[in-house]
Amino acid sequence: MNHNVPQRERDFFDRRWQATRAVPVQEPLAIPGVELAGKRVLICSCGSGVEPVQAAIAGAHVWAFDISSVAVQKALDVARFNGQTVRAAVMDFHALGFPDACFDAIYGSSILHHVDCAAAGRELRRCLKPGGVAFFRENSDRNVILRLARRVMFGSPGERQRNRWLWFRRTGTSDEYPLTEKEIAVLGEIFEGRLERVYEDFMFVRLISLFGWDRPVVSSVTEAVDALTVRICPWLMRYSFAQGVRVTKAFVGTASRAPTIASGGVSSISAASTSMDPGKS
Repeated sequence: MNHNVPQRERDFFDRRWQATRAVPVQEPLAIPGVELAGKRVLICSCGSGVEPVQAAIAGAHVWAFDISSVAVQKALDVARFNGQTVRAAVMDFHALGFPDACFDAIYGSSILHHVDCAAAGRELRRCLKPGGVAFFRENSDRNVILRLARRVMFGSPGERQRNRWLWFRRTGTSDEYPLTEKEIAVLGEIFEGRLERVYEDFMFVRLISLFGWDRPVVSSVTEAVDALTVRICPWLMRYSFAQGVRVTKAFVGTASRAPTIASGGVSSISAASTSMDPGKS
């Protein structure tokens, strides 16, 4: 990975999350096939701060990290606003400051396509308990039509991405690119084939609304077309732009340890207390 990429990503998300405000959160986080109550859960990339709070509402003991210090502070602000406890710190996904085998579940949304999946995947596997699950809601480069269109309009993997092409536009970082099949294969190898792809929604024609004509009528029509398409041809679901990626760590005879954040890596503290000790969660 280009050494300038992490700094560009950090600067982008510092700016993006600066203007966000704490909002009420009511819905619990849902990870398919995983019961979060009483579990130790790590949220990868705090973002707006909503998902860590959703995990806490679901009954989990929550830790979170982000490359952006602004995102970390926002996560704590949202947690405090909603009366929930979240522990958060600035960390690099490629070198997490947690001990081995300490989390029951790990969750992220739109984060894997920002990182080196080989390095991040190894950290996921290291930090998960045996039998633990990591689930990510992601985009996808699998659809050949979308892949070709995306590369013509905005750029190929590894290139600085363009933000606009004719009337189409994108709002992501200059380095991000949808999750590729090669990255999926890398994660599958790290988890010894224990990788599943989950499709909760079919997103194809709807991208016209997301990246071009952002109008209610266009959004409604394209959403209806996608729903009809996958109803007629359900096998097309695997070519959706939206996908879930679920990896599971194999069971082995190792004991797990409670998560702690290494000293020096903490940018902020628990939203409900001054202790970072998991035993006091």
